[in-house]
Amino acid sequence: MEVLKLNDTAKLLHLSSEETKDILDKHIIPNIKKASKSRDTYHVPKLLIDYALKILSLNKAKEFKKLHIDDTTLNTYKNKNGVKTISFSNLKGGVGKTSIAANFAYNMALLNKRVLLVDMDSQANSSRYFANQYFTGRSIKSLFDKMTRKEQMDADTVKEFIIPIEFCNAKLDLLPSELSLGRIVEFSRSVFTMPHKKLNDILKLIKDDYDFIVIDTPPSTGLSLHMSLFASDYVSIVTDAEDFSVNGLSELNMEIKEIVDETDHIVSVDSIFINKVKKSNIHGVYIEAIANLALSEGIENVFTVKDSTRFKESQNLHIPLVEYKKELEKKLVIADSILSYAVEKAMEA
Repeated sequence: MEVLKLNDTAKLLHLSSEETKDILDKHIIPNIKKASKSRDTYHVPKLLIDYALKILSLNKAKEFKKLHIDDTTLNTYKNKNGVKTISFSNLKGGVGKTSIAANFAYNMALLNKRVLLVDMDSQANSSRYFANQYFTGRSIKSLFDKMTRKEQMDADTVKEFIIPIEFCNAKLDLLPSELSLGRIVEFSRSVFTMPHKKLNDILKLIKDDYDFIVIDTPPSTGLSLHMSLFASDYVSIVTDAEDFSVNGLSELNMEIKEIVDETDHIVSVDSIFINKVKKSNIHGVYIEAIANLALSEGIENVFTVKDSTRFKESQNLHIPLVEYKKELEKKLVIADSILSYAVEKAMEA
């Protein structure tokens, strides 16, 4: 991934350093800024300059010089066709699904999208990825509690449980989970005739506040997964290059098709992330098998993500991968596919 510093960005834009700083500080071009006592440094992936050009309907980088910037310029980045919802799923744990989902949500926010990250996994790993706390009694579980008791539910009720998370370069909202979520979700089977619709009913109340809703699903089949799929437009499958994971892909794909058949809700597998990839012959074999499966199912987006301890480091620090700025260029290489996918979906929206 080509990454420009301030002076190179200014040269590309045909602007002075101060004019370029203004554009970057206002996030007219998404970028990663590192603030320090001595000076601010800017890291601008060329991919994000190209993204900004398309969103702002500019033909060349030097046209930023003529761009009229006011308080409404960032509104240009809002979705033209309404909110889109993407679930990140796998029926097997330990593949790094939460790391991919959480960093994808952050990258969407970095692209000036209004993002809600919904944690539908009772392990609550997404909830704690960006917030070093537990949300017992103040999570999405409480909303399901209210629904099963037939209590009044409106947008203000849902917003009471949404947690704003702000980083140096982006901000997003979190609808967290807790350990007892799975129990109340399964209990809802005995209360509602169509329980698979209940997450969608919650999200419909607040969807106009967002461009993208990202759902981290549990690593198992069941009602929580079905709720997530019914509320989604797309599914991104996260796997690793191991034998069991390759077999599990077919099972999850079949489950998604069953949801479509049973509910008439159109949701499609839009991408596959092959995580924790190492340079080995056996990983090459499994990657080829996954790519062939994707081809047979008409799944166009297949991404690989290098095996790295840096995801774990960022999770321990409760910040996105690229906000953890030590060795930023190396982290951008690791996050390249996640950022590329975010840009692709952002441009479609």
